[in-house]
Amino acid sequence: MTQATSIPPSSFGFDYWLNKSVEWGQATTFESQQDVCLHLPKLQEFLKQIYGAIQHMKTTAALKSFPMIGQLLGRLCWNPFVVAHDESHQNLLECVWCLYSADPENAVEQKANDWIWNLLQSMISVDQEDRDFIRSLHYPEEEYHLKLLKNMVSSLVKQLQDDQCDRSSMFLRKKILLSESAVVNLWLRYLPSLEQTVLHLIESLVSHPCVSLVELEAIITDSLLPKVSADHPSLFRVIDNFFRTILLETDGHPKIITIIQAFTRCFVQVLLQVQTQMPLKLYFPLNQQSFVVALLTNPSDVPPEAWCQHLITIVQMLKRIVQDEKVKRTTANLFENWFLLVHFGDWLNIALQQLMIADDPHEVLLWLFIFYHKPLMENQQEKQLMEEVKCVYNQLKILSTTANLKPEDVQTALFTNTVFAKRGDLKDLTSQLLVSFILFTEGGNRIAKQSLQLFTSGGDSLDGVSQLLVSTAHRLKNTKCRRAEDRMVQVTVELLQHLLLETNVTVQ
Repeated sequence: MTQATSIPPSSFGFDYWLNKSVEWGQATTFESQQDVCLHLPKLQEFLKQIYGAIQHMKTTAALKSFPMIGQLLGRLCWNPFVVAHDESHQNLLECVWCLYSADPENAVEQKANDWIWNLLQSMISVDQEDRDFIRSLHYPEEEYHLKLLKNMVSSLVKQLQDDQCDRSSMFLRKKILLSESAVVNLWLRYLPSLEQTVLHLIESLVSHPCVSLVELEAIITDSLLPKVSADHPSLFRVIDNFFRTILLETDGHPKIITIIQAFTRCFVQVLLQVQTQMPLKLYFPLNQQSFVVALLTNPSDVPPEAWCQHLITIVQMLKRIVQDEKVKRTTANLFENWFLLVHFGDWLNIALQQLMIADDPHEVLLWLFIFYHKPLMENQQEKQLMEEVKCVYNQLKILSTTANLKPEDVQTALFTNTVFAKRGDLKDLTSQLLVSFILFTEGGNRIAKQSLQLFTSGGDSLDGVSQLLVSTAHRLKNTKCRRAEDRMVQVTVELLQHLLLETNVTVQ
C-alpha cells in the first residue's frame, strides 16, 4: 500500500504545488497567468500521480496519506486558468471524484462530500468578479461556462467508464448523488445511460435472493424508472423494448417475466397518480387500447365474484385480435399481444385459481392459459395441446373430489400418463396446474406437505413453480377484501416455499 500512495520526490512535489496554488490565487495578474500557463504540463503530470495514488482508497485513507489534498484541489479549482484547460481540468476533477464517499462512514467523509458538492456548485456559478475577469480575457462569458460545464460532465463520464463498477452503474449504487430532475434530463438526452440503468437493475434483480415481491418492487421503485416511465411515454417505450429484448434472449425465463410484472405494477401505480393523464396509446402503441384498459384494471378493484366475467372479456378481446381473419396472423402480432399479456400476470394467476374453483368457463380460461405459455403455435398444434391440457385438467378436477387423497394418487393420475411422458412442453403446463390444484382445492391443501416430490417428478419446471408461488403470495397480500379461504391459500404458499428452500431449491 505504501508503494501505491507514494509520490516521487522531486522539485515538483506536493508542497511545491500547494505553494504554487497559494501563490497563483485566482490568477488575476498577468504575471500569475503566465506562470500558470508555463506550469500546466507539469501540473497535469502531478495530478495524474495523485489520481493514481488515491483512486482505490477510501476518503479517510486518502486524507490521512495527503492531509493537505483538499486545500490543494480546492485552490486549483478556483483558478480559472487551470479549469479552463481541458486536460488539467479533467485531471483535477478526477482527483476530486476520488474523495467522494458513496456511503459516508464517519463525519470526515460526510464533510468531504459536502465540500465537494459546494466546490462543484461554485465552479459553475457566476458572480460579478468572475464576469469582470472573463471579460478581461476577451472570452465570451456564455461560451466559457458552457466549456467548463462540458469539461465537468466529460470528466464524470470518463470516471464512470473507468470505474470498476459494472457499466456506469454508479448512480444506482449511490456512488454519485444526482437530483431527480438531473437524472431525468440525463436519460432524456443520452439514451445509453438509461439502457445501462435498466440493464444494471435487471442484473441486480436476477441475482437478488429475495422470495418476496415487496422487496423486489422496492428496489424497482428506488431506481426512479417507474416514475420516469409514467411521466415520459418515450422513455417507457425504450425501457419496455429493453424488456422485450431480454425476454427473447432468455427464452421467456420465469424470473425475467416476474421482473417485468413487478416493474409494470410499480409503473401502473405511478401512472394512476399522474395529474395529467396521457393517452395509453403513447405507452402501448402496438396494442388495441380496449385490451390495454382491460388488463390495466387491478384485480383488487374487481369483486371476486366478477373475476370470471372480466377474464372472459379479456379472452374475447384477445381472440378477436389474434384470430381476426382481416388481420394477417403474423408472428409480430402474436408476440406483441402476448408481451402485453405478460406485463399483467395477476390476471393469469387469477385464471389458474378460477380453473380450480369454477366450472363453467374452464375452456375459455384454459385457452388463455395455453396462449400465455405457448403463443406462437399453429392452429392444429394449439388444438392438440388444448386436448392434452384438458385431459390433465379433468384429472385434477376428479382428484379434487376424491376422499382421502394421497400424493401417490396424483402421481399415478398425471405422471404415468403416456402423453405427459412424451411431451416435454406439457410438463411445465401440468406443473402450473398442479400448483393451482394444491393451493385452491381442499384435497390439494391436505397433501401440500408431501407434494414436493410431484414437482420434482415433473421435470425442469421448478423455476416456474417458484415464480407462481411468489406471485400468488404477493397477490393475496395485496387483496383489499381478504377472505378466510385466502388465508388458507397463503399458509399453503408459505409451506411450499419453505419446502422448496429446505431441499436447496433457490426460489428465484
